[in-house]
Amino acid sequence: MLIRSMNPRVIAADEIGTEDDINAINYAVTSGVKGIFTAHGDGLNDITLNPILNKLYNLGIIEKVILIKSDRSVRLIYNKYC
Repeated sequence: MLIRSMNPRVIAADEIGTEDDINAINYAVTSGVKGIFTAHGDGLNDITLNPILNKLYNLGIIEKVILIKSDRSVRLIYNKYC
């Protein structure tokens, strides 16, 4: 309902990882909304091995994966368009 009534351009969610999260993200993205989402992991391998997050990856929804380490360093580890 929120996607239809508020017509956001971007949504953000912290700690995604449930089937409901994935369904909501898929609905938002297929409605034209961009998103920024966080999940725990050590790299792209953790995403592809996680059965829930892997669904986003296989649907082609994930455009970029940025790894933020405990020392606060940031590294782009996946870019769909490169």
